[in-house]
Amino acid sequence: MAYGVGDAPASGQGSAGARGHALRAVVLVGLAALLGGLIVGPLAMLALGAPGATDGVGAPAAAAQAPLDSQDGGATYPVGIVLDTLSPAVPKPDATVTVTGRLVNNTTRQFTGAHLGVRVDQEGEIAGHTEDVASLVPGESLPFTLKVPVSALGLSAARDYRLSVALAGGDGTVLGLLRTHLPWYPPNAGGQPLNVAVLWPLSDTPHMEAVSLGTGENAKPVFRDDALAGAFKNGGRLWQVVAAGAGLPVIWVADPGLLDEAKSMASGYQVAKTPDSSNPQDSRKGTGDKLAAAWLTAVRSAVQGHTVSALPYADPDLASIAHNGSGGDGLSAQLGPAVRLGGEVTAGTLGASARTDVAWPYGGAVDRSIVSLTGRLGLTTVVSSGNGLSTGTSQPRVSLGGATTALVGDPASDAVLERDLSGEGEGMAARQELLGDLLDAQRRSSDSPGGLVVVPPRQLTGQAAQALSEALKAASAAGWIHLVAPDQVSDKPPSASVGPVSDYPQELRDTELSTQDIKAVDSIQPDLDALAQVLSDPDRTTGAVHRAMLRAVSTGWRANTQGAESYSQGAEAYVDNSIASVHLLPKVGTVTVAGGSASVPVTVANGLQQSLAGLELRVRSSIPGRLTVDNPVIPISAPPAANHTEQIKVEAHTNGPVQVTARLYTKANGRPWGDPLTFRVTVRKFSLGAVAIIAGGVLLALLAGAYKMRQARRAGRR
Repeated sequence: MAYGVGDAPASGQGSAGARGHALRAVVLVGLAALLGGLIVGPLAMLALGAPGATDGVGAPAAAAQAPLDSQDGGATYPVGIVLDTLSPAVPKPDATVTVTGRLVNNTTRQFTGAHLGVRVDQEGEIAGHTEDVASLVPGESLPFTLKVPVSALGLSAARDYRLSVALAGGDGTVLGLLRTHLPWYPPNAGGQPLNVAVLWPLSDTPHMEAVSLGTGENAKPVFRDDALAGAFKNGGRLWQVVAAGAGLPVIWVADPGLLDEAKSMASGYQVAKTPDSSNPQDSRKGTGDKLAAAWLTAVRSAVQGHTVSALPYADPDLASIAHNGSGGDGLSAQLGPAVRLGGEVTAGTLGASARTDVAWPYGGAVDRSIVSLTGRLGLTTVVSSGNGLSTGTSQPRVSLGGATTALVGDPASDAVLERDLSGEGEGMAARQELLGDLLDAQRRSSDSPGGLVVVPPRQLTGQAAQALSEALKAASAAGWIHLVAPDQVSDKPPSASVGPVSDYPQELRDTELSTQDIKAVDSIQPDLDALAQVLSDPDRTTGAVHRAMLRAVSTGWRANTQGAESYSQGAEAYVDNSIASVHLLPKVGTVTVAGGSASVPVTVANGLQQSLAGLELRVRSSIPGRLTVDNPVIPISAPPAANHTEQIKVEAHTNGPVQVTARLYTKANGRPWGDPLTFRVTVRKFSLGAVAIIAGGVLLALLAGAYKMRQARRAGRR
C-alpha cells in the first residue's frame, strides 16, 4: 500500500519492514541525543570557562560541586591564581602565614559572590579565615592577601604539608586552585640535622677567542660576542648566581675559563664583528670591562672562607672526549695541563686556594670509559646523577675504587632546579618545593643515615639560584639541615660499580661533540707547532691557542653544537692565517744586474703581531756560472706587523737571463715555509774591449777640450 504525503498507517497496522524502519529511527535519534550530550556538554563548559561561571549578573551557572582533590592534576580553572609571596617560608607555632598574590580571570565571563580560602592537604576549607572577593570581570587581575594563624592550620607531625589556596563560588564550586608546599618542623620534632653538600656552579659557554689585537702587554683579547657583559651586569644571570650564593657555606665549582674571560674583559677587550673571525682588525671595543671587574670583586668576596673547586680549564666535555676522542696528540696533550692550569687560573684570579680533583661529566651520567679518563687525569671526585652507577641515587656518596668517589645528586631537588622558573610565582613555588624535599630527606635520614648532595645545572639560572639560596637559609635556620663539605656527607661511602659504555643514555650521546669535531681540534696542533718555531715569543701564542682548543671542546657547547663547530673553525683559521701572513712579497718585472757586483732586494712580509725569529732566507741561482749569490743563507728578524727587506748580494759573470729562487725555511728543522719566490734576473756585463774604447773616447774628448781652451787663451792675448 502506498502512502502519500501526510498519510500514516493506523495503529497496530503496517508491514514488518515499516516497524523495522521505525525502530532504526528511534535508535538513530537516541544515538544522536547521546553523542550530542557527550560533545555539546564539554563544549558548552568550555564556552562558559569552567564550573561556576556566571551570566554576568551574579547567578552561578549550573555545575555540580566536585571534591577538591579531583580538581587538581592538570585541571584548568577559569580563574588563575598567582602566588607572589608566602611568609614565613617555614612557619613557627606562634606565627601567622601570609599569602599574597593575584587572581586572573581568564574567561569572558564575570564572577561574583566568590571567596578565597586555604586548605591543608585534602582537608576542607579552614573556617573563619577566608576573604570575600569583589566582582571579577573578564580579563581582570585582582590582588589578594590571605592571613591564617599557624594554630588554625592543624599541623601536627613534622613533615611537608600541601597548602592550597582556592577560590570558591557561592555554591562551593572551585573556580581557581593553587597548591604549594608548607614544611612544618616544630621545636619538638626531634632528629639530627641532615648533612647537605651543595655545589654552586660558575660556568658559561666560551666567548673568548685565540685572537688578540695589538702587541705585547697592550694586546687586547677578542671575544666572539659581548654576551658576558649582559650576564655580569646587575640582574644578569651570573650576577644573580653570585649574589644568591654569597654568605652560604657551599662548594663553589668554577670553570677557570670563565674566570679567565672575566679577568681579560676587565683589562679591556675587543668584540668580533663576525663571530669567530680570525682577523683581529675586524673587531670593536667591548662594553663590559667595568661590569666584569665588579663581578670578579663580588666573586672574590663570596668565596672567601669557602671551598672552591676548579674544573679543568674551560670545562672540557669529558664524556664526548672519552667516547669520540681520536687519541691524537693535539687535544690529549692538553687535557692533563688543563687540570693544573685550571687550578692556577682560579687561585690567581680569586686569590683563594682551589681544589683540582673534580670531574663533572655532562648530565652526571658515567660509564667505564668516562671514569677511566677522569682517573688518568687525576680527577678523583666525580659529580654524578647516579646514572651508570649500580647504587643509582640511593647513596649521596659512593666509592668507585681506589681513591675515586662519586657525589650523587639528589634527584628531587635537582629536578626542581632544572625547571624553567622564569614564570610568575615559579621561583617562590620552587623555594617551597625545595624546602619540602629537604625536610622529607631529613625525616628519612634515620633509616638511611648519610646526607644529601644538591647538584644544580651547570648554567644555573638566576631564579633557580635565588630559590635554592632562600631554601637553604630557611632550612638551616629551622634546624633540619647542616651545610657541609662533600666528604662530610658520608664517612664510609659504600662501593658502587660503573656500567659499560653501551649503557650510556642515548639522549646524552646524541648531543655529544662528534669524532669529526674532536679531530678538527686535534688538527690545530701540528700547524701551531710550526708557527711556534718562527715566533720571538712563542709561549704567548701557543698558550692562547691551547686555551682556545680546550674551549672548543667545552661542555658549555652541549646546547649549541653549531657554535662549537664555528668556534673550532675560527681557532683553526687563526693559526692558518697566521702562518700565511709570513711570506715573501712577489717581485714585478725583471731585475737587471749591470756590472760585476750588485744587490737584489727581497722583502719578507710579517703580518703577525710579534717579531719573527727562527726563520732563514735561502737564495739560489739557476746558473751559478752567470750569476753567483754571495749570501745564500740569511737569518730573518722582522718587527711585528711590518715588512722587512733583505739585500741579496750577487756577482755577475756573463750576460744573459737567470732564474733566482728565494724561499723561507725554519731554522729548527730546515723545513720550507710558504711558497718559493722565483724571479728573472738579466745580466748585462760589458767586455774589456768595450771598456777600452769607451775609456779612449773619454780621453780624446778631454784632450779636445783642453786644446780648445788653449786656443781660446791665445786669441785673448792678441
